[in-house]
Amino acid sequence: QVSLNKQDKEISAAFTKTMAQVDPEELTKLDNKLDEEDFEEIVDDVEEEEKWTSRWSFILAAIGSAIGLGNFWRFPYVAYNYGGGAFFIPYLIALFVVGIPLMQLEMALGQVFRRAAVQAFGKINERWAGVGIGAAMISFGIVSYYCAILGWGNVMLVKSFYKDIPWSIRGVTGSDAIEIPANHFQGELLQLASSPEEPSVISAPVFFGSVFQWVSVFLILVKGQAFISKAVWLTVLLPVVMLIILVGVGLTLEGSGEGIRNYIGLWDMSVLSDGQMWVAAFGQIFFSLSLSTGVMTAYASLNPKNANIFVDGAIVACCNCFFSFIAGFAVFSIVGYLADQSGTTISELRDAKLLAGPSLAFVTYPAGLSLISGAGANILCIVFFVTFYFLGVDSAFSLVEAVVLNIRETKMFAKFTRTELTAMVCVAGLICTSFYTMDIGLYLLDVIDAYISSYGLIFIGFLEAFVTSWLYKRDSVTEKVGPLAPVLFEFFVILGFCTFAALSIGLPYADVEKGVAIGVAIGSGLSLIFIGFACAAFLGVTRAGSYPAAIYYCSIYNVDSLRKRLNKTIMEDAPGNTSFPLAWAVMLKFVVTPILGLLLCVQTEDLGVGRGYDREGYPKAWINVLGACFFLVIAALVFVGVAFPKLYADPKAIKEL
Repeated sequence: QVSLNKQDKEISAAFTKTMAQVDPEELTKLDNKLDEEDFEEIVDDVEEEEKWTSRWSFILAAIGSAIGLGNFWRFPYVAYNYGGGAFFIPYLIALFVVGIPLMQLEMALGQVFRRAAVQAFGKINERWAGVGIGAAMISFGIVSYYCAILGWGNVMLVKSFYKDIPWSIRGVTGSDAIEIPANHFQGELLQLASSPEEPSVISAPVFFGSVFQWVSVFLILVKGQAFISKAVWLTVLLPVVMLIILVGVGLTLEGSGEGIRNYIGLWDMSVLSDGQMWVAAFGQIFFSLSLSTGVMTAYASLNPKNANIFVDGAIVACCNCFFSFIAGFAVFSIVGYLADQSGTTISELRDAKLLAGPSLAFVTYPAGLSLISGAGANILCIVFFVTFYFLGVDSAFSLVEAVVLNIRETKMFAKFTRTELTAMVCVAGLICTSFYTMDIGLYLLDVIDAYISSYGLIFIGFLEAFVTSWLYKRDSVTEKVGPLAPVLFEFFVILGFCTFAALSIGLPYADVEKGVAIGVAIGSGLSLIFIGFACAAFLGVTRAGSYPAAIYYCSIYNVDSLRKRLNKTIMEDAPGNTSFPLAWAVMLKFVVTPILGLLLCVQTEDLGVGRGYDREGYPKAWINVLGACFFLVIAALVFVGVAFPKLYADPKAIKEL
C-alpha cells in the first residue's frame, strides 16, 4: 500500500510538472480544434421556396411578430404606473440583459440547425425537443384568443364608418363619459354575461369578425413564403405610419401635454428600490418580444445559414422597444385629451382600470377619439382600428406559422403538406376562437392569457436558457474534469441562485427591512456560488491541468461550445458577420437563466382575476382550473419528450451533433 501511494505521488508530481510546461494558449487551440472536429455539418435541406426572399423581409417579419397589441395597451400603462420616465432605466437594462440575448439565442438555433424549435432543441439534447412542442402549444393558445380580440377590432372598424359613432361621448362629461363606451364594449359588442357560470349566447358580430381574421391569416400563409416576404413590407410599415399620424394628431389636442407628462415627464426615482418594478420591467421585455412561442426560431430556420443573426436579433428587439416607446405618446396624448374634455382625471381613469388592456383599446382610446370635432372622429377611429388590425395580423399569422413549422417536425404530422397543416391549424384555431366569442369569452380570455403570460412563457423561456447553457455537451464536461467537480459546481451554484430567490422574496414577508433582506439574500447566494467555483477548481484540477481550466470546463465550457458552434456556421463564407462573444455565453448561463427562474417564482399572484374587468361575484374556481390545465398541458408536452424522446424524433433523421 505504501509503495502504491508513493507511485501515485510520483505520477501526480510528474503530471503536474508536465502540465506546467505546456503553453496555455496551445491547450486552448487544441481544445478549440477538438470542439470543431465534433461539429458535424448540418445539411441545408430547407426548400428554396420556403426561404425568405431577403434579409430585410425576415427582419420585418420578426419585428411584425414582436410588435403586437401589448406594445400599445400594456407597455405605456406599465411605464406610467412605475415612475414614468424612471421605468425606462430597468426596462433598458432588461432589454440588454435578457431580451436581446434570448432573442439572439432563439434565432441562432433555428438558423444554424435549419429547424424550428422542436428539432433545434432536439439537436441540443434529444430529450428536450418537447420545449419546441410546448412553445408551439403556447402559440396556438395565444392565437386562439388573439383572433377573437382582432374580431372585436374588425367590428369596431366597421362601426367607425357610422355617421353617429356608437361610443361617442361628444358633449358628455363626468361618469357618463366612461359608462357610454364601456357599455357599448361590454354590453352591445361582447354581450358580456354577468358571470362566467352562465354562458348563453355567441356575439354574432364578434364571431364573424373573428372568422374574417382567420380567413385573412390563412390566405396570407397559403400563398407561401415569397408572398409573406412581400406582405410584411405593408403589414409592418403601414401601422408605423399610422401610429405616427395618431401621435401627430394627439399632440395637438388640449390636455395632451398633461397626458405626456404622466407618461414620461415624471421621474419618480424612488420606485427603483421597488422590486416589483424590476419584475415588471423584465416581464414586459420578455412578453413583448414574442419569445418562447417558437416564432423566432421557426422564422430564422428559413434564413440562409450564414445570415448576420447576432445583429439581426438586436435590431428586432430594439425596434420593438422603440415602437412601444412611441406608442406611449399616442396613448397618453389621447388619454390626456379625454381627461381634459370629460372632466375626469388620469388618476380616475387608472383607478377605473381603463388605462391598460382591452379596456384601453376598446373603451378609453376610442372614446377620446370620438371627442374630435366633425368627421375627424370617424377618420381617426378608422385609422386607429386599421392600425389595430395590421398590428394584430402580423402576430397572428406568425403564431400560426410557428405552430405549422414546429408540428411538421414530428412523425405524426410529417406526412402532411405545409398547406394542409395550415388549413388544419386555422380550422382548429377558429373552433377554439368561437368560445371566446361567447358572452363569457372575456372571462375565458382573461384566465388563459394570465396563465400563459404568468407561467407558460416564462417556463418555456427558462427551459430554453437552461437546456442550451447548462445541458449542452454536459457529458463532455465530465470527460474533461471527472464526474464529481461539475456535479458539486452545479449543485452549489444552483443552490445559491435558489437561496437568493427564496430569501429576497420571503424575508420581506417576515417584516425584515428591504435593504437588509436584499443584503442577506445576495450574501447568502454569493457564498454558495463561491463554494461551487471552489469545488470546480480543486476537484477538477487534476484532469484539467490547471485551476483556471477546471473552472472554465465546469462553468462555461458547455455554453461556450454552443457559442463556437453557432459562430462556425454564421461566419462561414461571411467574414463580415458579427460573431457571438464570450460575454453572451456567460450572460446566458449566469444571468438570463436565473432571472427567468426568479420571474417564474414571483408570477403567482391573482392569476385569472383583476386584469381590468373584475366584476362583482367573479368566481375563481372552475374558470381558473381551465387556465391551470392549459399550463399543465404545456408542461406535460415538454416532459413527455424527456421521458420518451423518440416521440418527437426528427422525421428527416439528421444526425445529432
